[in-house]
Amino acid sequence: MARSTGARRPGGARMTTLSPPEGTALFLIGMRVTRLWRVRAWLAVLAAMPKMLIHLRRNPEAGLLSAQLYLGRSLMVVSYWRSAEDIRRFAADAGAPHLPVWRWFNRELAGTDSVGIWHETYVIGEHETIASGMPPSGLAQAVGACPVAAGATTAAQRLTRSGLNG
Repeated sequence: MARSTGARRPGGARMTTLSPPEGTALFLIGMRVTRLWRVRAWLAVLAAMPKMLIHLRRNPEAGLLSAQLYLGRSLMVVSYWRSAEDIRRFAADAGAPHLPVWRWFNRELAGTDSVGIWHETYVIGEHETIASGMPPSGLAQAVGACPVAAGATTAAQRLTRSGLNG
């Protein structure tokens, strides 16, 4: 599981890694503006996400571990959760900001071609996470990281030690 000694890259950058707790889930959610001139439609969808993230950060018992917003052709939030069940519970919670927005979206915008939304949920299994020469990011930021052990500086070595590579 956790590595206790620190392997160093040339130049002294420390590498870190850590296996997340069993059941940790990765949730990707995004939106895409499909009709730029329908500003009120996509702006309303865009405005809903920060409200949800603020709620989740103020209520850690909901299960969100970490979230990062990415901008591009689609807006995307990469988030890590304690479990997929925590994601489902949040999505169905009438007291949380998601369910009312989801119902509104389905009533007002679904099928209008003004703005698209998507999401994917993954329960983390065989995986690897590495940060080198920078603070932990992604999964390592969500669940923590520790120095990579000597003799585990390649992906093959790390995955073999964790039992993921046969």
